[in-house]
Amino acid sequence: MSRRRDMHGFTLIELMITLALLTIVVTIAVPNFTFFIQKTRLQSKAEELVGFLQYARSEAVTHRTAATIAVDDDGPWVLSIGSNERRLEHLPAQAQMLADVAAVTYRANGTATPAVITLCLDANPDTGFVVGVQSSGAARLHPRGENLDGSDLTSCQP
Repeated sequence: MSRRRDMHGFTLIELMITLALLTIVVTIAVPNFTFFIQKTRLQSKAEELVGFLQYARSEAVTHRTAATIAVDDDGPWVLSIGSNERRLEHLPAQAQMLADVAAVTYRANGTATPAVITLCLDANPDTGFVVGVQSSGAARLHPRGENLDGSDLTSCQP
C-alpha cells in the first residue's frame, strides 16, 4: 500500500493538542470576560444615574417645583415630583451604590443638595465610579477609579 503524497488533513494528536490549547485559553478568558461585562454594566448604571439626576433637574425647572430623589443603598432610587414617582432600576449583581446624603433635592431654579454618590463592584475602589452633584445642580460622572478631585479612589464609601 502506498500513501498518496497530496493528502491533507490533521492527525488525531494535532487535534488533541489544539483542543487542549483552546481549553486553556477559554479557561483563562471566560472569567476575565465576565468581569469585563460586570464593569461595563456598572459603568452603564453610573451613566444612567447621571441621566436620572439630569432628568430630575430638568423636571424641577420645567414644573417650577422641587424634585427629590430618595437615596436607598439597597433598593431602587425614587424620583418624586409632586405625586409622580419614577424609579431607577436595581444595580447589577455584586455592585454597591452608596451616597453621603439621604436625598438629593433639586429646587425650581435648578440648584441642588450637594451629594457624592459612589458605585463600586465587589467593594473594589479600582472599579468604582463617583458621581458628584454640585450645589449648582450639575451632576458629573468621574472616570473609573477617580475621586472628585482626580485622585485615586481609595474606598467605596462616599
